[in-house]
Amino acid sequence: MFGRAAGVALLWMIGSLAPADLQAQNSSSAEEIPIERCDRLPVVKARIGLTEVRFLLDTGATTMLNLKSFAGGRIKEIQVTSWSGTAATSAREVSVPDFSIGNHHLHGLKLPAIDLSPIGNACGGPIDGILGVDLLDKMAVTIDLKRQVASLGDDPVDPKTVYAEMETAMGPCTADFEQGKAEEFEKCLDPEIVLYTPHGEFRGRKQVLEYLQSRYFRFAPKLRYSMSLQDVQIFGSALWYSYEYELDTPEQSLVGHGMAMCRKSEGRWRILNMHNSLQSPPAKERP
Repeated sequence: MFGRAAGVALLWMIGSLAPADLQAQNSSSAEEIPIERCDRLPVVKARIGLTEVRFLLDTGATTMLNLKSFAGGRIKEIQVTSWSGTAATSAREVSVPDFSIGNHHLHGLKLPAIDLSPIGNACGGPIDGILGVDLLDKMAVTIDLKRQVASLGDDPVDPKTVYAEMETAMGPCTADFEQGKAEEFEKCLDPEIVLYTPHGEFRGRKQVLEYLQSRYFRFAPKLRYSMSLQDVQIFGSALWYSYEYELDTPEQSLVGHGMAMCRKSEGRWRILNMHNSLQSPPAKERP
């Protein structure tokens, strides 16, 4: 509804305004995969398609396949990173339609394949590849060698998909604003809402509605609001987005940008924080 980032400090400020439960991460829900050993080397089981494979865990390397385990692919010069540094080498590039660990999947990968048989020979077991920092990061993997488990984070949620859900649910809020329906618009506001404007700071539904009533609702129905989404992110269970907006009243036309945070509670999306600023001077003044 009322939705570019202004820097890390401002994001921290917005996050600090939200209740603590929005910022908490439920680590207990992470999926755990046992870490096995090939001699003293940490290994995890993964799948490529329906085939089970064993990958060496190496946070100092990029992911690569064992050429002995994967036939085909085209020869290409690539950059390979390992504990000894980064170097260009000739390797095969293999397409991997589906790579999975536990219930976490990555699709459409193109991975280099080189001869890793010396590693398997040294540890005395089959090694089909090295799972490096690039894919570990994508799958949000945390390695706990003491407990001998690899914890996988939750599958990433597309912020724009969540935003579309929120926008659909809150669609009537814009109409309520333009028509000055304070009682209906109040339902769009979180009880703990904080509104920052060029005219001051307003906390809670009562203060926010009093400000809107004196500043804008008095012009209804000759009130028009439109916004253009710039960026959207998810922080815990809160949705943050930045936007540019235009607000027309019989007195003036305002153009500005802002940031908002919404959260879903009791089955309904509501505005939790909003920070708006104007272009200076306003786009135009009306007599």
